[in-house]
Amino acid sequence: MVARQTYTLSDNKEISFTDNGHPPNSDDYTTLVFVHGSCNASSLEKLYDFSHQLNLRIVLLERPPYGSTPYTESELDDLKQGRKIYLDRFGARLAEFLVQFIQKEKIPKASDDLNRGGITVVGWSAGAALAMTLLSDAKIVPPVTYPILEQYVKDVLLLDPPHVCFGFETPADFKAYNAWTDPDLKDPQEKLHQFFAWASSYFDHSDPAGNLQDMDLTTKQSSDATVTKWSAEESKRHFNERASFSELPMFMEPMQSTLRTMTEQVFYDENLIKTYFPNLRITVIHCTRSCWHCTWAKNELKRVYDERLSKGVKGRPLRFCEIAGANHFVPCEDPKLLLEKVAEGIRK
Repeated sequence: MVARQTYTLSDNKEISFTDNGHPPNSDDYTTLVFVHGSCNASSLEKLYDFSHQLNLRIVLLERPPYGSTPYTESELDDLKQGRKIYLDRFGARLAEFLVQFIQKEKIPKASDDLNRGGITVVGWSAGAALAMTLLSDAKIVPPVTYPILEQYVKDVLLLDPPHVCFGFETPADFKAYNAWTDPDLKDPQEKLHQFFAWASSYFDHSDPAGNLQDMDLTTKQSSDATVTKWSAEESKRHFNERASFSELPMFMEPMQSTLRTMTEQVFYDENLIKTYFPNLRITVIHCTRSCWHCTWAKNELKRVYDERLSKGVKGRPLRFCEIAGANHFVPCEDPKLLLEKVAEGIRK
C-alpha cells in the first residue's frame, strides 16, 4: 500500500513523499529514493506496480516547490545568482531526510558487495543535478550523521539526465529546435507545454552514440509524445507550471557555471572521492530515443570521463546502462522495463 508522509527537518522545512513500503518477506531489499525533474513526483507512480517483484522499495520525494515547503524569495535569489549554497542546501536536506527515513523505517543496510539492501538515490531528468548534490561537498553531511549514511547510501543513479545537469556547453554555432525560442509560440504557458511535448517525444537519431550533429535536432514533437496521451486529470496532477517556471534559472548562467564546478567535484575530485562515500557508485541510464539534451549528455559525460581516466585521473566509479527504443518519459511509458534496468544497473 502506498502511503503519503511528511517529515519535518531541523530547519523547520517539510519534505513530503510517498512510499510503497517494503517487499513482503524481504530483509535485503533496496530502497530507491527518486528525485523528480520538472514534472511532479506523481508522474513516477507507475513504478510502484513493479517494484516489489524486483525486491525494490520506492520512495518518491516531492521537491520544493512541487509539494514540499516552497523556496523562499532568498533561496530563489540564490538560484538566480548561481550561488553554490542553493545546491548545498538541497543536498543537506536530502541527507537529513535519508537519515530520518533510515531511523524511522529500519530499512536494511547495504550489503558488503553493494548489490543488496541500502539506498539508491535516483535523479530523473533535471532531478539528476539535485541528486548529485549529495556527493558534491563533504561539508553537506554533518560528521555525526555521515557514518549512518555511509552504511546505507550505495548508489546514485542518474536517469536520462540532460546536458544542463552537468553544465555542458554546446558549440557557439549550434542550432536546434527550442520551444522557448519558437517564434510561433507567444505565450509562456504555450512554450512550457510545447517543451514538455518535445521532451516527451520519440526521436530518431542517426547515431545515438555519435556526435551532437548526429542527433535529431529538428523534430518539434512526435505523434506519440507521452504528455499528449495523458488525460486532463493526469496533466493536472503531473504538471506544476508555477514550479517549473521558478526553476528555469537552473538551466541558465550563472547556475550553469556552478553546475560545471559541481560536476568536477562529483566525478573527478580525487581527495573528495577517497574520503566521502568512497564506495559509492554512479550509474547513468540513458534512453536511445530521448531528446538530444539527454543522448548528447550521456555521450559527452562518457567522452570526458574516459579522457580524464586515460590521463591518470582516478574518477568516481561510473557505468552506463542503455534502454533501447525508450524515450525520456520511460517511467510513464514502460515502468517495468525501467525498473528491470535499474535493478541491473545497481546489482552489477
